[in-house]
Amino acid sequence: MKTLKEGGPPVVMICANKRPEGAPKPSCGHHGAEDLRGWLKDQLKAEGLWGKKVRVLTVSCLDVCPSAGVVCSLDGGKTLELVDAETERDELLGRCRALAGG
Repeated sequence: MKTLKEGGPPVVMICANKRPEGAPKPSCGHHGAEDLRGWLKDQLKAEGLWGKKVRVLTVSCLDVCPSAGVVCSLDGGKTLELVDAETERDELLGRCRALAGG
């Protein structure tokens, strides 16, 4: 393997997995994951924090499947948290700002 980049900004991971309707396990992607990521990116860009200070990425699955909400991690997957994409997005934005040192 070859290292392409070392270091970099903190990465927030948001599960955006979408299973087919009727699947036995629920999916974060059906609970606003993509919209949440887009909103966070827009807010962080407007504040000059996106990219060099913090990144928010969608991932295919974090393997914790809630019946509602979106699973995310602010520490590289060590801790998984359940977020309501509408009512808790401002709190998540605040935590992203803190990661960015802002």
